[in-house]
Amino acid sequence: MKKFIRWLLISFWVSSSVARGDYSEHSDAVKFIEFMVKAHQFSSIQLTEWLSETRKIDSIVAAMSRPAEKVKPWHEYRRHFISDQRIAWGVDFWNEHNMVLNRAQQTLGVDPAILVSIIGVETNYGRNVGSYRVIDALSTLAFDFYTKIEPREKRRLFFTKELENLMLIARAQNMDPLSLMGSYAGAMGWGQFMPSSYRNYAVDFDQDGFTDIWNNPDDIIGSVANYLAKHGWASQQPIAMRASRERLQGDTISSVKQELYRVKKGDTLYSIARSFNTEYAYLQEVNDLKNPNELFIGQDLRISTDVKINKLIRPTKTLAELKEAGFSPREQISNNIKALPIRLDAGNRDEYWMGFNNFYVISRYNPRIKYAMAVYQLSELIQNEYCAIKSNC
Repeated sequence: MKKFIRWLLISFWVSSSVARGDYSEHSDAVKFIEFMVKAHQFSSIQLTEWLSETRKIDSIVAAMSRPAEKVKPWHEYRRHFISDQRIAWGVDFWNEHNMVLNRAQQTLGVDPAILVSIIGVETNYGRNVGSYRVIDALSTLAFDFYTKIEPREKRRLFFTKELENLMLIARAQNMDPLSLMGSYAGAMGWGQFMPSSYRNYAVDFDQDGFTDIWNNPDDIIGSVANYLAKHGWASQQPIAMRASRERLQGDTISSVKQELYRVKKGDTLYSIARSFNTEYAYLQEVNDLKNPNELFIGQDLRISTDVKINKLIRPTKTLAELKEAGFSPREQISNNIKALPIRLDAGNRDEYWMGFNNFYVISRYNPRIKYAMAVYQLSELIQNEYCAIKSNC
């Protein structure tokens, strides 16, 4: 019943005008203006003027309600992102920007094929960078979608923070925030950087004084490479590998051994969970902690490293442990390397894969198993085509 009502609301929004009103007098926007004036010394008059020209876009509501990676099975999702045309464009892009891609690999360690693939998946090499004003997208999501249609406080705060970062970018780069275009989620440029990612990871790779992820291929390539490098990309290491599944029941691969951790001064359940690459709530459940905020020094906590198939965390299980549980790679590789167990819907059957550390790093760009796999498989196909015509590949 709740889903039905939600879709009625969305249908009402979409059937009404595509863009309505302005945000200058919206209660959350007024609070946002007050915060920006106090925290960053923006002009209240200028912010009010910008937000008075900002519009709520109803088509964004529909787009956010059915993202492809959530609703499409893998075999359909794959067809959407991997095609002969995209492979051909990827080879052309690699040929045209070979020197910059090589420099990114030499300085930041990221494989050119992955950089080419991500730019291809994100925007088809700049052919589809988005048709929404970023300020409209972020405001719609922060002030309406995640307050009225899908009330989720964390997401509301996330997009409000992105709007803050957009204003800071505009001021730092002397740009009009009303002029910046992007996706329905507010991502910008050929690499589809959110404003916070631009501020944290975008680089002026050609050192011309301006970090341009909208039109400058050097900065686009360097920024994507820097993003992956900062998230832990390991040079010349495997990304993913096909696997076989035997003797497994359910979707959980159990630990061969259990660990105990003795609480030290300054520890919190969150910090302990993070150090073991597990989840706060899971650690609380395993130890039957009624009040997770009342740990005491010397307390022994049971650390379970059970891993669910398709659980997107940094790999914690070695291949040796996965093999004991019946999940084996189809190629020879060290038993000490850590991997994620993956299952994909290939239509008439399931595919099983191992995802290594670099697979997880790709997923930091978009936290979806299917996204990371699409990037990996497209990169392999582009590299095969590129290397077929290059003698020094």
